[in-house]
Amino acid sequence: MLAAIDEINSLVEKYDFPLEILTDVNYRLQCCKEEPYIKQQLRYLKNLVDSGLVTEK
Repeated sequence: MLAAIDEINSLVEKYDFPLEILTDVNYRLQCCKEEPYIKQQLRYLKNLVDSGLVTEK
C-alpha cells in the first residue's frame, strides 16, 4: 500500500488538476505534514477525480 503522499503524487502525474488546486494542496501539505491531514488532502483530490471535475493528461 502506498503512503498517502505517494498516492497524491500519482494522481498529480495522471490527472490535469487546475493550478489553483495544486497550489492550495501544496501549501496545506507544507503547513502540516501529519499523515491524517495528508490523507484528507488525498481524499479531496480523489473526490475531484471521482466527480469528473478533472481529466486525465
